[in-house]
Amino acid sequence: MKNENIKLISVIIPCYNSGDLLERAIDSVLNQTWPEFEIILVNDGSSDKKTLKILNSYGYLKNLQLINQENLGLSAARNKGVQYSNGYYLFFLDSDDWIEPETLEKMFYTLSKYKKNRFIYTDIFTEGEVCKIIRKNYNLFEQLFLNQLPYSIFISKKNWKITGGYDEKMKDGYEDWDFNIRLGLAKIYGVRLSEPLFHYHISNNGMLLSKSSKSHSQIWNYIMNKNKREYSLKSIIKNWMKWRKRKSTYPLFIFLFWYIIFKYLPQPITSKLFIMFRNLKWFFTRNKKLIS
Repeated sequence: MKNENIKLISVIIPCYNSGDLLERAIDSVLNQTWPEFEIILVNDGSSDKKTLKILNSYGYLKNLQLINQENLGLSAARNKGVQYSNGYYLFFLDSDDWIEPETLEKMFYTLSKYKKNRFIYTDIFTEGEVCKIIRKNYNLFEQLFLNQLPYSIFISKKNWKITGGYDEKMKDGYEDWDFNIRLGLAKIYGVRLSEPLFHYHISNNGMLLSKSSKSHSQIWNYIMNKNKREYSLKSIIKNWMKWRKRKSTYPLFIFLFWYIIFKYLPQPITSKLFIMFRNLKWFFTRNKKLIS
């Protein structure tokens, strides 16, 4: 499209009964130093009166679209937001999280340095139940085994469409993990912007703690079945050889052991092992600003 604005960024914000936190998320986008953006606010069937009042209070903004749909889940809400977006680039932000004022500007200029297919993510400042700074290196082999990257990525709409969007069947979380894996398998790799520009709210009632981690093995098994070829032993070894000398967050050899454990132990046991590891890790980092 000749008249397409290649500087316009569409910020997709799904919302389901977010209450006061929603205002913080929206305002963090409105206060961006990057001037060319639009907000696609997708109300995923909210019923909370306070949330509905806040949603309607932003109706006067010319650069904000409010899309209402029945409660279909986070994946469907993000996909709907992209469907209504006009931007050349996409950025995803959940309604209980927020970003620093220079986030969009820095992401735009970081991505512009790369000629190959890439997407941008930043370091994370977690708040709520766990307070710390998380810094994750991009390594596709590691990503095949752990949900290492934040959902809040900056990507061209063209590259987003290559994967077909988020899997709307995944309603228990980790839809971002699945999506980022599919990006990597399509050779669209992540680039880390090493600043904690993204603030991630962790709550006991949130998706991560209440559903995703408890169902880790089941969800990972679903992801593996979708990508059987890439999770065959031959492909695992091939990817390990390719990525073993690149930066990673954890030593890559441990994932070979985890692969064997997952293959030969029952899912209830592997789920308990994962939860034990997660709880032990968060116990030592709770309310401390540590590098993870």
